[in-house]
Amino acid sequence: MCRSGCAELPASTRSCIDSGTRTVAENYLVDSAVFLRWFIDQDGYEHAREVQQRFIDGAISLETVDFARVEVAGVLRKKGLLTRRLTREGFVAAVRVIDDLGVVVHEITADRLELAADLAARKRLGMYDALFAQLAIERRIPLLTADAKLCTALAGEVETELLRSGGRKDDSA
Repeated sequence: MCRSGCAELPASTRSCIDSGTRTVAENYLVDSAVFLRWFIDQDGYEHAREVQQRFIDGAISLETVDFARVEVAGVLRKKGLLTRRLTREGFVAAVRVIDDLGVVVHEITADRLELAADLAARKRLGMYDALFAQLAIERRIPLLTADAKLCTALAGEVETELLRSGGRKDDSA
């Protein structure tokens, strides 16, 4: 087990925050921060855009939760439209990207919400983070995120992959 708590997995899927290992998973559960970096140059945006291109090329598949659309739209409005990084037309198009590219979107059911609430209580997570994590647990796929604290909190619960740093432009989330 590595220092950050990830289990010893095959090299093709191993992911440790402190190792710098590049994960070569075929499927990811993606949180909103990754989608945001497709449009906004925040720390990790280069890696996020590599993931997007691999998805478009059919090399990997991506999944997310249904509320990610709303969360991404809200932050893109604030960080993109209102700061003039995105035009009105660009903003309107961007809020559709999850669906337009064919990311698999999972509904948050009452049962899933209950399980996520338990995870949030046990791991002291926010509910949005817990919902992404719960779905990754259910789907048995790595959670791709830009949140190092979330990766640490989820050690032993689910495999996580942290977006690689680099190309830092705007670090405000």
